[in-house]
Amino acid sequence: MPDRWPGADGTASALARSVVQAAERADAEAAFVAASALAQLTADRLQGAPRLLPVPARAALPVRAGVRAVRFGHERLARGAVLLRGRLGLEQWHVTIRDLANVLAEAVLVEPEQEREAALAGLKGALEPLRAGVPSAALRWLRGLRAEPPRWLAPSAEAGSGGGLRPADCAALAGRFAQQHPDRDRVLLVLGVRPEGSYLAPLIAAALTDLDFRHVVCRTVRPEGPLLPEEPQLAESVRRIGGVALLCDGPPQTGAALGRVAARLVACGFATERVLPVYPAASRSDAAPPITALRPYPSVVLSAEEWQR
Repeated sequence: MPDRWPGADGTASALARSVVQAAERADAEAAFVAASALAQLTADRLQGAPRLLPVPARAALPVRAGVRAVRFGHERLARGAVLLRGRLGLEQWHVTIRDLANVLAEAVLVEPEQEREAALAGLKGALEPLRAGVPSAALRWLRGLRAEPPRWLAPSAEAGSGGGLRPADCAALAGRFAQQHPDRDRVLLVLGVRPEGSYLAPLIAAALTDLDFRHVVCRTVRPEGPLLPEEPQLAESVRRIGGVALLCDGPPQTGAALGRVAARLVACGFATERVLPVYPAASRSDAAPPITALRPYPSVVLSAEEWQR
């Protein structure tokens, strides 16, 4: 993806203005990037939670039970905090911006350019909530926060270390998944690991929809903390009906963030073969070392030489 970061000021108010301005000049990529950054800020503030304590691998049963009890308490606390923030005006804004980012991702993938402009013109109604800026109830929670560009979008990123990723690469990842998993009726839960997954996941989800997958749900998560505290039953519902979880992130260095989210899904009852890390790799396929944290899961990878630079 070319550098489409909306500027140095990553505050919520500036990002909201950038979304509207980019859409009005028919720049779908810039509008999408600004909306995704705003969605990232909002989700982080809404879902913010204490870091969960790890369970020592060889700890005695009473220790493990005690740690798990504390973690359960943390999760309940985080869900209560989400309810409080939602009642005070943040949750509705979170849903509005999240859905707008997902729709703008679909517009980014539209070809040719004339049809993309038409798609953006059809979003005028969806952009109305942003024309007046961030609502005061939501702005109280977001004031002082700033979004940062992911390393593979940053102007200073060097080729091979994350720079140069394009929407076509997200479509290629979706296509690779479709080749390996052709069942179009299976429910897909696309989870972007924030912050970088906030940009990658909506594009992959939009590409999967273009490939005629009929049931695609896109959300974002933090590497730590409760899994989707504002929708605690969503992952369980997808698991119960045999769905697949796709974990999307930028080029991983250690895979630790993806691995933590994958482990939480397995702890929720997902079979390891139904948890798929989906990501672009910063290394060439002939030079990429195995990522230990992701070894148990069937990953879908786009190696560095395959990027559409």
